[in-house]
Amino acid sequence: MFLSYTIIRVIYHLRIKNMSIFDILSIVFIMFSSVVSFDLHSRQENKSTLPSWVKYVYPIYIGLAIIIFIMNWKYTILIFIICYIGTVLPILNIIGNILMSPFKPRVK
Repeated sequence: MFLSYTIIRVIYHLRIKNMSIFDILSIVFIMFSSVVSFDLHSRQENKSTLPSWVKYVYPIYIGLAIIIFIMNWKYTILIFIICYIGTVLPILNIIGNILMSPFKPRVK
């Protein structure tokens, strides 16, 4: 509940600064892409310490891709190329690690 409220507040504040909804969806898509990339990478290494609700990020990620594709298919191809480059280089993994660091269990 708090996470969805926070996302709505961020979108509202970005909308005030004259960003289009397309720009906001692109930023959110890249954030979800980084979380998905980090989760896949951590599962491949069998070090998945992320919470179980991360599995609900995948349908949102696919839904955002479909929405962006419906809005502008040429821009979608550009976004997928950027995400692919970010996956090959560990940029998306680093962003995903930073985004998911508050949800990792603390080691004492």
